[in-house]
Amino acid sequence: MKTLLLLLATLTVALSPAYTLRCHVCSDSNNCKKVQQCPSGYHYCKTVISVESLAGNLVEKSCEVSCTTSDSQQGQVSSSTGTRRTQCCREDLCNERLFSAAPAATLLSSATSRLLLALGLLALLLGPRL
Repeated sequence: MKTLLLLLATLTVALSPAYTLRCHVCSDSNNCKKVQQCPSGYHYCKTVISVESLAGNLVEKSCEVSCTTSDSQQGQVSSSTGTRRTQCCREDLCNERLFSAAPAATLLSSATSRLLLALGLLALLLGPRL
């Protein structure tokens, strides 16, 4: 009976839908906010602020497969003309604020989470025998 329960639990965890990130995806002259479910395999929310003398400021937010932050000064946006600053983060809706001070924490992948859950269930079922 325990073996059957273990098999069912493992199959349920393995076949559950994969986690997908949610980011704000938009482009505007202000801090735009429009929630979108990112496609599978997209692990970063990206915010780019461009400062141009003729065009004004442009804020672009998107889902990305990979991302590199272009400036290490957190919490400050340069007012120099022609500058472009990029920030990347890996949590749901983490690109809501302009360059939030929230750390870009690394999340466990859904496959790793499912494996850890399956191993935990296995340890609970086999614990008394060990």
